[in-house]
Amino acid sequence: MTSHRYIMTSLRSSPFVLFSCFLGAVILAVLSSSSISGAKASEDGSCSNKVLPCGPANFTFYLHNTVYNPAVDNQDSFNSIYGLPPNISFPNPFNFGVMNTFEDPLTSGPSINSAPLGKAQGFYLLDSFNEYMLFHVFTANISVGDYTGTIAILGQVREVDSVRYLTVIGGTGAFLGARGVATNRLIDIDHTPPAKWTMSFELDLYY
Repeated sequence: MTSHRYIMTSLRSSPFVLFSCFLGAVILAVLSSSSISGAKASEDGSCSNKVLPCGPANFTFYLHNTVYNPAVDNQDSFNSIYGLPPNISFPNPFNFGVMNTFEDPLTSGPSINSAPLGKAQGFYLLDSFNEYMLFHVFTANISVGDYTGTIAILGQVREVDSVRYLTVIGGTGAFLGARGVATNRLIDIDHTPPAKWTMSFELDLYY
């Protein structure tokens, strides 16, 4: 997710009326969802929300990424891989259009040997011609610990920023209906092939 300098997704009516009905239904669903998911959870996981259960107000995990590098052929010890570069004939210094798909282990602490929490599965896409910008879409599958379920996260970040912010857009299990902000920081990076890095995600959640 970082340091790409070093490493190279049967009604009889008019179509307008049908679309209007569909759009109205979508808006109503969004408003209804907002009305039942606006409660902030307390530190013990309780809240005043009477419709949906509320999970933790804050949740932190650490993501550990190891890129596959054909130069060292680390096929037994990688969890992310880059797709083919775009089919272009002009210079592409910021790897615009390159995608990385990952299935990274998650832990409760910054060490890879910290207590496991689950896996993060998704991808990021480099989407700027002028700098290293990454658009992330992934699910944190939390399968171990006091809270289990999934957390859906997306957003765009600038690689040079020491603190990045992504959006929590939903969840299941203990995180049912979660939304909020994921604060992301680079904890450690090793440029020696295959490149490895650890990142933290501190989640501030509402339900």
